[in-house]
Amino acid sequence: MPLSETQMDELLAQIRQRLVVLEEEIAGKLGEATEEFSAFERIGDSGDLSSILVEGEVDMSEALRDIDEWRGLRGSLRRVDEGTYGVCIDCGVEIPFERLRASPMALRCVDCQIRAERREHSHHSTM
Repeated sequence: MPLSETQMDELLAQIRQRLVVLEEEIAGKLGEATEEFSAFERIGDSGDLSSILVEGEVDMSEALRDIDEWRGLRGSLRRVDEGTYGVCIDCGVEIPFERLRASPMALRCVDCQIRAERREHSHHSTM
């Protein structure tokens, strides 16, 4: 069953709110990483240097993870505009509202997601 207007409105609000939070977090983490890497240039103690590098790398890693989520959410908004949001990319069935509420970036129904993860796992285990 396609999403109702109320369900779609709820999901869109959830996506937009998360995008705002992510944008603030990304800006903060990138700013912190930049400050830490700048401090790296000014400090001479190797213990302090390694600590600063680790902190900067952690901030950068977290920012990259947030950027991936941001891209996924922007993709969800694009699919809403295209009329394909909430439709499994593998089998074409409607993704249940409960799944989309829990994971608004979901591209697949649960069954297809399980199959995709198994394929991915078997691909990595044969390497």
